[in-house]
Amino acid sequence: MRKSVKLFAVLIIAFSLLLSGCSVKNTASSDVPKSDVIYQVMIDRFYNGDTSNDDQKISKGMFDPTHTNWRMYWGGDLKGLTEKIPYIKGMGVTAIWISPVVDNINKPAIYNGEINVPYHGYWARDFKRVEEHFGTWEDFDNFVKVAYENGIKVILDFTPNHTSPAREDEPSFAENGALYDDGKLLGSYSNDTLGLFHHNGGISNWNNLKDLQDKNLFDLADLDQNNPIVDKYLKDSIKLWFSHGIDGVRLDAAKHMPMEWVKSFADTIYSVKKDALLFAEWMLSGPTDPLYGYNIQFANTSGFSVLDFMLNSAIKDVFEKGYGFDRLNDTIEETNKDYNNPYKLITFVDNHDMPRFLSVNDDKDKLHEAIAFIMTSRGIPAIYYGTEQYLHNDTNGGNDPYNRPMMEKFEENTKAYVLIRELSNLRKATPALQYGKTVARYVSDDVYIYERQYEKDVVLVAINKGEETTVKDVTTSLGRGSYKEYLKGLLNGVDLKVTKGNSDNVISNLTLPKESVSIWTNVKVK
Repeated sequence: MRKSVKLFAVLIIAFSLLLSGCSVKNTASSDVPKSDVIYQVMIDRFYNGDTSNDDQKISKGMFDPTHTNWRMYWGGDLKGLTEKIPYIKGMGVTAIWISPVVDNINKPAIYNGEINVPYHGYWARDFKRVEEHFGTWEDFDNFVKVAYENGIKVILDFTPNHTSPAREDEPSFAENGALYDDGKLLGSYSNDTLGLFHHNGGISNWNNLKDLQDKNLFDLADLDQNNPIVDKYLKDSIKLWFSHGIDGVRLDAAKHMPMEWVKSFADTIYSVKKDALLFAEWMLSGPTDPLYGYNIQFANTSGFSVLDFMLNSAIKDVFEKGYGFDRLNDTIEETNKDYNNPYKLITFVDNHDMPRFLSVNDDKDKLHEAIAFIMTSRGIPAIYYGTEQYLHNDTNGGNDPYNRPMMEKFEENTKAYVLIRELSNLRKATPALQYGKTVARYVSDDVYIYERQYEKDVVLVAINKGEETTVKDVTTSLGRGSYKEYLKGLLNGVDLKVTKGNSDNVISNLTLPKESVSIWTNVKVK
């Protein structure tokens, strides 16, 4: 990371402390680190449990039964997701992050003659109702109930930045950004008597916060959260969803809304659920992103943690593109210093806004190594649906919408599924992986050996993404003795012997097989 960007981040953080009277944290119990493992699901593309809601009368013609039009509904719904909760639980998952299920527009947006419908859930029309393609309030309540019975939290993706595609001079375009309050029309983009929306055109400068917050994200009608009507409506809406049992929120497009408003939104949530799991999408382009400092300020002061795009960029560089492990280790060390609570950051390999790993590098060994890394590094890991089944479609490089295929199988014996399950169990068993310090023991282009430790609990991880290699001496906090490899050779790992050196415990002549992950611990896992 460039020093100028780091300096900018420090200045932003210092300035924010002055503005906030040196108060940098919401007093919410969510400041306690989490041991969760999250599974991210795009509902429409997961499983069809109720064919009766596929082609609803109110939004007729937006469903494609052939699954060939990637911008139409394909039938996944809440009943289907509920039916597959045992499969999700089998991976050791403790939280399901679902794509937005609020009511979306019933009229398609036509771009270049092509039909586009909100199968993804991000074109809201009524934040107080359930999208008919996904089910009913009864279906949602039953999903939450079954998830709870299986020890799984529900995290709702929520989109208060905008409604739907709109054009100032074309009122008939789609639904023209219309916003409804439990069925009552409040206004639309071209008939905005209440001042619900910003009318400043589209974003032109993506590095300017004022542009990001006061202009339309692409052509989506941008809500004015400082309008008292909008403010109350959005806060009443999220309280409604919490009254139906959700446990947390993934906040969409966070940098496109005023930071002070997001703080008040978080306070509203904490007033109804003190231990809510809150995280936000503040997308970063990489280690030199000019808004990195504001991202730090947001994560440290807003009440929301963030998706760890900085670490994701390093993961992709190392495992997809072949960079050396110093890229990953440097990012861990730097972000650990910048974020007040790096253990709450949401780490990930894939998500719905980027090509899947296997579309960029069709190498399952590298994917396994990347999964093992996020499951054993600091932060809360999120697994994108289908990653455990090697789901990917490489059309157009795997970019949106081809990164959102229909889930094809639900096998519980794939190597990735078993890997996630075993490391989920290890995360639950030890605070070393939940919020233990990270110490790099050996870093080279192809080998990364790091240790997580909390009090007496130690987990040592060795990832070799290259050819077989021998590391002469590695120090460790593990006590003297022999250790079985935790994954039992699932990723070609080896057992370990620790001897006593002059002052430290030492691993001598450690031979790591080609394309391997070895994990050793002094923690007993049931």
